[in-house]
Amino acid sequence: MHDVINPVTDKARQARLVLMAGGMGCGKSSAAAAFFKLGVPVIDADLVARAIHQDSQHPVMSEIAMILPHLLTEAGRLRRGILRTVLVSDAHANRCLRNLLQPYVLQAMWQWTLQQTATYVIWESALLPDEVDGFVYDSVLLLQADEEARLQRVRHRNPDWTEAEIKQVFSMQAKEYAVRRQACDQIVNQGSIAELEQEVLQQHLTYMSYWNLQ
Repeated sequence: MHDVINPVTDKARQARLVLMAGGMGCGKSSAAAAFFKLGVPVIDADLVARAIHQDSQHPVMSEIAMILPHLLTEAGRLRRGILRTVLVSDAHANRCLRNLLQPYVLQAMWQWTLQQTATYVIWESALLPDEVDGFVYDSVLLLQADEEARLQRVRHRNPDWTEAEIKQVFSMQAKEYAVRRQACDQIVNQGSIAELEQEVLQQHLTYMSYWNLQ
């Protein structure tokens, strides 16, 4: 395996780090957009991972090809749609893929964070990262919604997904993250975008009032 420099022990960062987590359909992307409108830098772990696994020349792709070749296209990129077609039913493949990608994703996100000068930044992620030596974040914000609201949102975004496929993903995520006991703050996203934006504004003011005094 290629060596990945663990950047998380670097003390040079200026911005506080908020990890915003929550399962599919809880509204992380909408909340991230609301934070961004308030001037908060936001980075999406899924987009970072996608940039990596869709780059056939990235060093991790040769590792994936050796261990999980059935997940790759002939061009050496991760196949589209494997979350619902493979990973929800193959826990071993899911875990292996995450373990391979995670060091590179964390490294890219941390390098981005070190460049930010805002009071705080948001890392958007469905799951908490596994334990990483030296990894610290300043706060964890959990997005929550009931299953029906989440189903409606995911159906709207992915009309070709069946309800059974969506619920399989929900179940997989529920088993894999224990964010509730680690969350410092929670937003229950059951209403409109306007209501969510108001919740985000209040959370933003809380962060700013606390960290601007330190």
